[in-house]
Amino acid sequence: MYNIISKSVEEGSSLKKKIFQWALSTGKKVAALDEKGKRPGPILKAQQSLAHKLVFAKLHEKMGGQVRFAVSGGAALPKAIGEFFQAAGVKIIEGYGLTETAPVLSFNPMARPRYGTVGHVISGVTVAIQRTSDNEIIGKLSGDDYPSTLSTGEGEIIAKGPNIMKGYWNNKEATREAIDPDGWYHTGDVGRFDNGYLMITDRIKHMMVSKGGKNIYPGPIEEQFKTVQWIDQLLVIGEGREYLTALIVPDFEALRQYAKEHQIPHKSAKDLLIESNILKLFDKEFRAYSKKAAAHEKIRKFKLIDEAFTVDNAMMTPTMKLKRRAIEKHYAALIDEMYAGIV
Repeated sequence: MYNIISKSVEEGSSLKKKIFQWALSTGKKVAALDEKGKRPGPILKAQQSLAHKLVFAKLHEKMGGQVRFAVSGGAALPKAIGEFFQAAGVKIIEGYGLTETAPVLSFNPMARPRYGTVGHVISGVTVAIQRTSDNEIIGKLSGDDYPSTLSTGEGEIIAKGPNIMKGYWNNKEATREAIDPDGWYHTGDVGRFDNGYLMITDRIKHMMVSKGGKNIYPGPIEEQFKTVQWIDQLLVIGEGREYLTALIVPDFEALRQYAKEHQIPHKSAKDLLIESNILKLFDKEFRAYSKKAAAHEKIRKFKLIDEAFTVDNAMMTPTMKLKRRAIEKHYAALIDEMYAGIV
């Protein structure tokens, strides 16, 4: 929805773009006040009403006309998308948890959602951050500790509470690995507290170690490309490698439209994957990202592929998470091409 709206604005007249940007700016001003627990004054309220009528009413209509808020979970919600929908008058409340935690540990408060986080710990539950280097707990919060300004360093997210499972069915070994002697359930997720809000970095098992010994979490890198209109899915590669690369499933609808507008000849989707003008679109996005990224987090090369990662082809879990090892194994030859010639 976000990409369709962005594309519609981009293709519109300069007046349409200005009206949209004004409406978005107005919505963000209201959202900023809302985060502080304040209401807009009469002038801003009138501007908000006009912005809704001119721009955001159509979005609300497409969502049924009566949506007050939406809930997001299962995968990280890009901050830019959360902020956009809030500015448009639809709060997206992101939560976090696992099947083993039945299934919620935290969620953003309706009054003050903070995008880029998974909110506050729920009542009756305690969440802690355990430093992975020495297993020391460096901070913890329960649902009864709010309001809180706790901030911590990064570590594994662990939890206690009546919602935590008793164990895996007929699998004592797996249970011992998940629940330590002190009763903490180990989520396997890396995160930290920031001013009382829980933030998730990535999965511990997803951490890559480059050939130069740098620890790299691919999740935050991949998240930065979720709002790129040309990209449907993206997987960062780099375990034991000299630099990072990426496998990309393009948004073929967006590419076909671009090809049509720029008179780029093609007979099939596969033709677009090797078209130089199309490749330049992706190269431009990675160059812009790499200018701001740390040296070991720059993406040096990429390959476009024509098959989406899905549950049916065993490259995605039923909860819509990419199966990294399965994808890397399937595309091993293509990945090796991106590192060819390195001694």
